[in-house]
Amino acid sequence: VEAVRGRGLWAGVDIAPDRGTGRQITERLMDRGVLVKDTHGSTIRIAPPLVISKEDLDWGLDQLRDVLAD
Repeated sequence: VEAVRGRGLWAGVDIAPDRGTGRQITERLMDRGVLVKDTHGSTIRIAPPLVISKEDLDWGLDQLRDVLAD
C-alpha cells in the first residue's frame, strides 16, 4: 500500500504497482466476498455501509491484508 485517504468509513487505498492493479485487487477481494471499487488504475475505494459491525469491518480488512500479502 502506497497511501490511504479517508473520510469517515470511506477510504481510498493506493496499491503499489508490484502488488497488481486496482482491478486485479478488487477481483481477488470479490472472490473472498468483499466488494470494493477500483478507481484511477491503482486505487481501490472502500465504502462500507454505515451500519457495518466492527467484526465485519475487521473481517474485510483481514481479507484485504491477505490479498495484498499474496
